[in-house]
Amino acid sequence: MKAFEITEFQAASVISALIADELGVHFSRHFDSLTTARWAADTTLGADGIGLTLDERAACVRRITDFFGVKTEIDPSAETIGAWARVVAGVALHRQVRFTFASAAASRREIDHAADDIYADAAAAANLIYGRRRILTLVAPHSLFGFALSVLAPNLLQVPSIDARALTPEALTKAMSFGDALVATPSLWRYVIRSGVVAPDNAMAVYFGEPMAGDLAADMRKAGFGAQRELYGSTETGVIGWRDSPGEAFVLFDHWRRAGDKLERTSPGGGVTPVDAMDTLVWENDRRFKLAGRRDGAVQIGAVNVFPDRIAAKICEHPIVKTCAISVSRHAGGANRLIADIELDGAAPGESLARSIDSWCRAKLRPQERPRVYNFR
Repeated sequence: MKAFEITEFQAASVISALIADELGVHFSRHFDSLTTARWAADTTLGADGIGLTLDERAACVRRITDFFGVKTEIDPSAETIGAWARVVAGVALHRQVRFTFASAAASRREIDHAADDIYADAAAAANLIYGRRRILTLVAPHSLFGFALSVLAPNLLQVPSIDARALTPEALTKAMSFGDALVATPSLWRYVIRSGVVAPDNAMAVYFGEPMAGDLAADMRKAGFGAQRELYGSTETGVIGWRDSPGEAFVLFDHWRRAGDKLERTSPGGGVTPVDAMDTLVWENDRRFKLAGRRDGAVQIGAVNVFPDRIAAKICEHPIVKTCAISVSRHAGGANRLIADIELDGAAPGESLARSIDSWCRAKLRPQERPRVYNFR
């Protein structure tokens, strides 16, 4: 269990991400990633820092204790993130029995996982990136994949983990060294490559969360990321499989096996649990599979699951919208974007009307759910 010890520094990083997420989802307080990436143990929680209200403090404490699965006394009136981190780090190693992660879907379900299962996922991920000298990450550490890759796997490998979210592209290029691995979602990777980031020798790219395009993977190799690892899974299931190239089939990790149309997960204690993958899997053999689309109709925008039908229904609540259909397209930059085809209820299309509907979407929808193109009729 020592390899899975969570340090105060790591606990502070996770807690910072949890606070930002909790404030954004339930209190409509949004911070840019550069700001939240700089939050640390000495960041104050009161008026001269994040400025948490009593209600916000209580909600953040609940989220923190749920995430780490520990029932301990965290003082909501503490002055700094570090005060909360010390409590979590002091008890997590000895009492850790589960973790709770919030799904990326609009429903924001909280998914419980046995701690041993998350440790097994992290061990599988660590095997994929064995030999890396450092892990640099552009993803927040409070998601299941972010936590496994930026906290637990580096601990297993006994290598440093560096939060690179606050670095400019130029600073990121200078920060990377021989043998590093850089972790990001495909959307972030597209930004990284378009910004001119170049890797040193023997650098590895690690990605997850949304489909990787073949052209982007090729551009990443040209930029020096010759070794690549893609992980497949979800918040609901855990980490299921991996591959080296977008054109290849995924391979199941050793703690998973095919069971007809389902999957079975073997826990470290020997228990076997049937699991439904979030996607339709097309099997090449009992260990290798390709993806054939989501089962629930979701599409991924920036590694976040969104549901076109639900978005269309929300836009139809606008008083001058009669019907709405949402489609997905890939623009010239290569990233997915949402397009709204809207039939108006007696109103004439115009710039002011378009601005009204866009403002409605900004107020009612998450950033990833907002259409980037509106067509009116």
